[in-house]
Amino acid sequence: SDLTIDHLFDRGFISFENSGELLISPVAHEESMKKMGIVTDRVLNVGNFTAPQREFLEFHRDNVFLKRS
Repeated sequence: SDLTIDHLFDRGFISFENSGELLISPVAHEESMKKMGIVTDRVLNVGNFTAPQREFLEFHRDNVFLKRS
């Protein structure tokens, strides 16, 4: 659901490239992601973002998205 996506995004388990490609954190638990309906076995692209959205996504990738520690 959208609520799940928002929750995962807010916590840094997923983000998006400026191109619209879904990014899944290396620290995210793959089975849990699948149960929540997140596609993990193929590239998912949600389409184009506006300039302000891209700016926010850059901030999110740098500051919120969880990278391998």
